[in-house]
Amino acid sequence: MSLWLQSAIEHLNGRRYKQFWENLLPIAPIPIPQCMIQELEFGEKFCTDPADDPLFPIRFLWLLEGNEQRCFNLPMLERSRFHPEILLFDIWERAVNEPKFREEIESDGFRFNWTEKAIAMSTGWILIGNHFAEDLFQIEFLLHEELLFPDNKTGELRTVFQSFRNHT
Repeated sequence: MSLWLQSAIEHLNGRRYKQFWENLLPIAPIPIPQCMIQELEFGEKFCTDPADDPLFPIRFLWLLEGNEQRCFNLPMLERSRFHPEILLFDIWERAVNEPKFREEIESDGFRFNWTEKAIAMSTGWILIGNHFAEDLFQIEFLLHEELLFPDNKTGELRTVFQSFRNHT
C-alpha cells in the first residue's frame, strides 16, 4: 500500500490527475474514501497551472503516514508536515474570524480559496473543506488505527480533534 500511496502522492503533486484516474485508482489496494476523492477533484479544478502552487494532498499523506505508523510505528508529520489542529484552528479558523491575522499571514505569502476552503502554503494548496476533522477520522476508520500526532506543548503523541471525537 505504501508504494501505491507514494505513487499517488507524486501524481497528485505533479498535476497528473488523468493518469491517476486511469492508471492508479483502478489498482488501489484499498477503497479510497470520498474525502480523498474530493481532494483529488479540488486539485483537478484549482491546481493545474504549473505557474501556480500544486496540490498538497494531505489526506493521502495522512493515509500513507497512518499506514506506516500502524505497520512500523513511524511518526506522523514526516511527510504531511502540518499538524491538523494547527491547520484548522490556528490558521484556517483564525484567518476566517480575525481580519488582522489574515492580513498578516497573507503578507507572508499565504493565499486562500474561500469558496473551496483551501490554503496555499509553502508546499502547495491544502484543502480544508467542510469536514477536515471528519476526513481524518475517515482515514483512521479505513486503517483501523487512531493517528497519533505530537502534542504542540508536550510533544507527547496523542489523537487530535478531541472535541470532535467526543461528539461523534
